[in-house]
Amino acid sequence: MFEILHRAVDELRHLVAEFEPDRFDGAGARTMVQLFAEIERLGAAGKSLATRQVVATDAWKYDGAHRDAAEWLAGATGATVGAARATLETTERLTELPSTEAALRAGALSVAQVEAIADAAFADPDAESELLERAQHDGVRGLRKACARIKAAAWVDEDARYERIRQARSLRSWTDADGTGRIDIRGPVDATARVLSAIEPFERELFDEARADGRRERADALAFDALVALVAVPPGDAESGGRRPRERATVVRIDHAALVRGSTLPGEVCEIVGSGPLPVSVAQRMLEDSFVKAVLVDGTDVLAVSNLGRTIPAKLRTATEEVHPECDIEGCHVTRTLEIDHNLPIEEHGPTALWNLGRLCCHHHDHKHRHRLRLVGEPGRMRFVPAREWVRPSRC
Repeated sequence: MFEILHRAVDELRHLVAEFEPDRFDGAGARTMVQLFAEIERLGAAGKSLATRQVVATDAWKYDGAHRDAAEWLAGATGATVGAARATLETTERLTELPSTEAALRAGALSVAQVEAIADAAFADPDAESELLERAQHDGVRGLRKACARIKAAAWVDEDARYERIRQARSLRSWTDADGTGRIDIRGPVDATARVLSAIEPFERELFDEARADGRRERADALAFDALVALVAVPPGDAESGGRRPRERATVVRIDHAALVRGSTLPGEVCEIVGSGPLPVSVAQRMLEDSFVKAVLVDGTDVLAVSNLGRTIPAKLRTATEEVHPECDIEGCHVTRTLEIDHNLPIEEHGPTALWNLGRLCCHHHDHKHRHRLRLVGEPGRMRFVPAREWVRPSRC
């Protein structure tokens, strides 16, 4: 075993030392990235499994130089102690998750995916297969959002969890060595969502200005500028009718049964759209706020709402935002400055109906119209196809 592994490492070391990427065309370079990524995943799998045996045998204690296994692993791998501790926790949980361990051994999962799945499946083992299926087609961000929902539903006392998060709330600031200012904010999701809701109107204005000027700005750059713009508004402007734009309503998505019961069960949701899960009791308090809009999963049948014009009625807009909380393209989890899209354009007699509406980030929206494409698939898992290959859904 050692001889095989040493030989493989030597061959790989020689390959990388002699690697000249400019010898490959674009397609070849993409293939090389995929192959090296698989090597990286397999290496991480072997490291994790071997680490479990190091801990089981207390081999990390042999030289007496380390306080605990996490400190030893950090030194052995060049990782931070925090990352090493997360690895140890994940490897321990994998003993109860044979399907996840099998996917790890096959090189099908990255370290980030394994850690997210192990964390959520530890809270709800029945969710393991669902999460493994999602990991095959969704990005890490989408997988983590699904894991957060599962953990929230599996939490026995969601109010205690919320209070623990509230007690740990913090806002820290520092300056990097290169002079970059940094801010990190942590706290209950309803509080952070309120901050994001406050900057959203500024973000939309800045987005529209950039588009009118022909400029392409990153979403996170616009969010930063929006926060600065919010702070720059004089305190009296909100009351005096100044330039502070109206705050957008926060949308809370909740199962009707959970709202009546006062808590969620596995499979039910109670979350702020675009932010994350929260206790039903907090959602109930939020619903007293005029800037909060609730979407009950088994509420009004919005599928019957449609309009032949370009204007989107308020109820239909709410339904579209509920069904499409993020960019519809698979693997793209942008949730801010999304644009409502008519899959079959109005110019081609496409109706303003829920079945024909979706939401896309500006990049994918521009790409769709520039190349006259259509979307197929379910929201969040859609892909582009040429217009000539698109078939209007039979039920619509």
